[in-house]
Amino acid sequence: MAGICFNKQPLLRDGISQESPKRAVLRIVQGNKLLVSPGLVMAGGVAAVAVWLAALFFFDLIDEADLLLAGLSGLAGGIGGMAMTLWQNHTTRHDQEYIALQEHQAKHDPLTGLFNRNALFAELEQSIIRAKATDTVLGVLFLDLDRFKVINDSMGHEAGDDLLRIVAERLEGTVRGGDLVARFGGDEFVVVCRDLLSEQSVLAVAKQILKSFAEPVSLYGGAQVVSTSIGIAIARPDDARRSDDLVRDADAAMYKAKRAKSGFAVFDEVQRLQVIDRLDIERDLVTALAQEQLVVFYQPLIDVSGKRLYGFEALVRWNHPTRGLIGPGDFLDVAEETGMMAKIGELVLREACAQAAVWNHLSPDAQGVKMGVNIAEQQLLDGNFPYLVADVLEWSGLPPEQLVLEITENVIVDHLAGLSVLRDIRDLGVSLAIDDFGTGQSSLGYIKQFDMVSTLKVDKTFVDDMSSGVNRAIIEAVVAMARALDLQVVAEGVESEHQVKELLEFGVNIMQGYLFNKPVAGDAIDPSSWFSARSGQLLAGEDGAPGLLPAEVNTAFTRTLDHTRSRPKRLG
Repeated sequence: MAGICFNKQPLLRDGISQESPKRAVLRIVQGNKLLVSPGLVMAGGVAAVAVWLAALFFFDLIDEADLLLAGLSGLAGGIGGMAMTLWQNHTTRHDQEYIALQEHQAKHDPLTGLFNRNALFAELEQSIIRAKATDTVLGVLFLDLDRFKVINDSMGHEAGDDLLRIVAERLEGTVRGGDLVARFGGDEFVVVCRDLLSEQSVLAVAKQILKSFAEPVSLYGGAQVVSTSIGIAIARPDDARRSDDLVRDADAAMYKAKRAKSGFAVFDEVQRLQVIDRLDIERDLVTALAQEQLVVFYQPLIDVSGKRLYGFEALVRWNHPTRGLIGPGDFLDVAEETGMMAKIGELVLREACAQAAVWNHLSPDAQGVKMGVNIAEQQLLDGNFPYLVADVLEWSGLPPEQLVLEITENVIVDHLAGLSVLRDIRDLGVSLAIDDFGTGQSSLGYIKQFDMVSTLKVDKTFVDDMSSGVNRAIIEAVVAMARALDLQVVAEGVESEHQVKELLEFGVNIMQGYLFNKPVAGDAIDPSSWFSARSGQLLAGEDGAPGLLPAEVNTAFTRTLDHTRSRPKRLG
């Protein structure tokens, strides 16, 4: 079938192989030589019997008994030799078939029958060499299914496997005869378009693939529409990239297509620089963990109605030796992809709990202040994570009721199996919050399952534009639902007094944002003044500088104005 396997014979532009008559005859003889050898042995036995019969006419030349014995021996030898040859050929053919099966399994994905990752890189390397020799264009398409996790989790793994097989068949039926199709892993596929005359031909293949995905897939009697995002890397004859470079670049373009929801995107020079920078971040991040370059900053949450500090959210920063202070958006994605997120999450958890415990010791008013720490996807999937939380609480001496672990809505929906981990954490006495609520896929249907959740944090995107009727309706619905479920609501990204006024009208009292304070280092927070209740409104000072209190009492928080301090002191 197209795209499953390729021989090493030269191909025409349309993918049809060329083979000379001489090579064809040799191939047929070599493929059937196991059938020829038993015939030769049989012929030898027949010849021996013929010689014996001929000698009967001249029995007077030799003794009749010797002649009979010689003839029978020749006949028995011929038959035995033929039998042994047949058995040897049978075992040899069996061994060859077994070896061929092993070679096929080593190169092909057992679920779809497509090339696997290792075979892909080997074939792609050969394709690059051939493209240079024939002065043709090579296209690498990296595909990722958009809704595979939803189908796999909701309908089961068998349905997910059926979907992958259907996708593989559609890809094989869509691409050209000379193209290569491989399963890269999970719900990711790679198509290699070979022997092309122009770059437009690559785009034509991508458009044809997207068109084939428009037809619904039948799974267990129901129709499912499955879309895909395609990243394209195009190699011209003078291109110096190797197979892993092209796949990596196509993968990067796929993420661009997924974010833009454009169907497909082509890797360009801007992305090349981004990939190089991403590799630098990945390399430096390993060093950052070893040399303790990651620091924790704290952004306050304010109970505006109660005129007091409600809590903090712990946010990681990277004190990079050459780039300066780097925000989480510049490196956490890399940490998640490279498996370093769990280590970073543990570092933030330990730092935040230790810092909160220190404040409890320094100020009695700090003992009711919450400390929020974000949970990464890798931590939710780790069954030992609740034991880590219990260990950190015991090590730091922080009461469990002061710790709030925050997790995004999408992570929960994508990994419902992780709810047992959250319940184990709740049983420790730790509170749980859903971060960026309203931006995920769960809507309100899943909230009934989250009996362990105590807080919903409304995403900044809704707070930014509350003049929008849709955003106002969402906030009102969130507040009404939270009241019905006895949940606390926190508004993120508050930056103006007008937003404060409207949120109070909605019934949201706890707020977080630059209007009150930017994230600051732990040693920039003065426990003697930050944790006591205030008589005035808790808005920014008249000079516009971020702070917790108005101008008349802002002097107590002068240390909060320095938001770019160097690395804070390590804790415990």
